[in-house]
Amino acid sequence: MKKLTVKIEARSAYDCFRVATTSLELARRAEEDWEIDHHCITGITFTAFSIEAMLNHFGKIYDQNWNKLKLDRKNLHRKLFNEVNLTNYLGSKNYQLAKKCFEMRDAFAHGKTVMESVEVELSDDFDNEETVRQMTSIPSASFRNTNYLLFKSFVAAAREIERDIQANGFYPDTVNHPLYEPQHLRECPLNVTGIRMW
Repeated sequence: MKKLTVKIEARSAYDCFRVATTSLELARRAEEDWEIDHHCITGITFTAFSIEAMLNHFGKIYDQNWNKLKLDRKNLHRKLFNEVNLTNYLGSKNYQLAKKCFEMRDAFAHGKTVMESVEVELSDDFDNEETVRQMTSIPSASFRNTNYLLFKSFVAAAREIERDIQANGFYPDTVNHPLYEPQHLRECPLNVTGIRMW
């Protein structure tokens, strides 16, 4: 057996987005509620990971120290959007969806034990066992708001954000170049694996 050393440009945005889009398809095909919930929760989490990794990928093009910057999420994203000529993008519909996706991922990851009150409608013909089953199946607040359509909108927003950044951003070393026009970003971190050398 032969061994090779392979150098790869590891794009976690691509890997995470593949998990997200696979989860979206599995949620679409699922028939039982628990299955749909599982795939949506997994997919929402990985959509947030992929958006964050994508923004970090683009950010590093503009600042080699991007991964070391000590800015909160909002200001870090504002910095990137300013670099790619999308100065008001934090208020856009797509970014607001991404923000909601981040918030849901954060709620999944950093959940707290709290007391909640939830109103539940029960069928009059439920016996005690069915009532207990219904009560114990109520998820915590952060998991009650997941659904297929919301998840699908997060995936679409991720694709749109990538498209908007590439349509408006330019490779920095091509701006004000005396020999040629500025070159639009063509990275596609959500859909392209990155370089492999061996």
